[in-house]
Amino acid sequence: MNARGRTHTMLSFRWSTIRHSALALCLAIPGFASRSAAQGAITITFDDAIRLSLKQSVAVRQAENTVAASTETVRQRSSAFLPSFSLSTNTSESYGYTFNQNEGRIVDQTTTSVNLNANSALTVYDGGRNIAQLKEARLSNNANDADLSRARQTAVFTAASGFLTLVQREEQVRVQRDNLSAQMAQDTAIQRMVRAGARPISDQYQQQATVASSQYSLVTAQRDRELARVALMRALQLDPRGEYNFVAPAMADSMQILRFNLDSLLVKALGSRADLEALDTRLEATAFTVRNAAGSRLPQVSMSLGYGTAFNSASELSFGNQFNQRRSGSLGLALSVPIFDRRQASVAAQQARIAADNARLSVQDRRLAIGSEVREAYLNHTAAVEQYDAARVQLAAADLAANTQARRYAVGAGTLVEVTAARAQLVQAASAVVSAKYALAFQQSLMSYYVGDMVPESTSLAGLSGASSR
Repeated sequence: MNARGRTHTMLSFRWSTIRHSALALCLAIPGFASRSAAQGAITITFDDAIRLSLKQSVAVRQAENTVAASTETVRQRSSAFLPSFSLSTNTSESYGYTFNQNEGRIVDQTTTSVNLNANSALTVYDGGRNIAQLKEARLSNNANDADLSRARQTAVFTAASGFLTLVQREEQVRVQRDNLSAQMAQDTAIQRMVRAGARPISDQYQQQATVASSQYSLVTAQRDRELARVALMRALQLDPRGEYNFVAPAMADSMQILRFNLDSLLVKALGSRADLEALDTRLEATAFTVRNAAGSRLPQVSMSLGYGTAFNSASELSFGNQFNQRRSGSLGLALSVPIFDRRQASVAAQQARIAADNARLSVQDRRLAIGSEVREAYLNHTAAVEQYDAARVQLAAADLAANTQARRYAVGAGTLVEVTAARAQLVQAASAVVSAKYALAFQQSLMSYYVGDMVPESTSLAGLSGASSR
């Protein structure tokens, strides 16, 4: 076989390598193999990343603390309806001259006295403030629960998007690595052709420049991959000194395309979004904040009960007899009517109404924001589907063009410029397929986050692991 025939065979083999590398996205990431071999490397799958995000997220843990604190507030407000009860005792000694009633004279003696009292108080009516405070606390606790649900969804959303970005960057490294291998093989073939006098030396220099450019592109892709790895480690709260092997799930060659209806998404989002539920609940709670402030203008009624006994050593009665004979009790009913409180109640009520109006505005703003987010996600998904289809067509056409130019160059009918341009288009097309595929996977897998019905523990990469196709 002559030099041109061998070159054509080698180039055809390299184009086949690029084509299959770009399309076989279901393979596990090879770039992580060296890290897996490292001592102490921790393997983290997609499911592991989801679990770590729920466990390690600072926002989730803070939301859990907020829920715990608000739960205690509810218990505190509930206890306000119960009576208080206290026991008190005091002991004292007095020295010096005192009048002795039994002897009828002044004597110099030391006297010991002991008092024992039990007291209880109950708020009968406080203008309805305790009821308003309890209902407000319960609603605030419900709102905090909704915030926790949204924080968990956001943590999973961040981890899943970071994981997808890392896998996408790894596939881009694969494409650039295969391109570099093909360019180096082309360089070797051109050198043989130059030595045989079939091609000018300028072709060799031009190809060497192309190889260097491919090396630069590979280094850039590797840097982007490592930056994505660091970002994912940060999202999962992992030790930056550790070694981690992020393993992508098995992926199919073709994706299952999901279809969405914008109106259905909007209706579902407005009924399911936990952040909107939290704001709605807080808006409801502000009504009781206003009622609590207004209640300070109303009369307050309280009841008290006391019982006690005493002992004094100056008495000739025994300790037990004194405690028995000196028993006493009290029952009191107090009424307090506010007349002038320096406008504190009025100011508090006005501030509560302003806070309620702000809460209402927050709800309106969030509803509009949710509508915009869902519409944007829907448009992004629609564009991702079209881009994925176009990228696959582009890759098929670029593959044919590259192979055609390689054959023409091998027989002397084409120029190196044409081969280089065709190969650049092939690499661009392969990269576009990778980007489009993972953009579509992102939109399909995480659409549930935008509509609010995401179940954090059950999040998966929709369309990537299924075998069915459009």
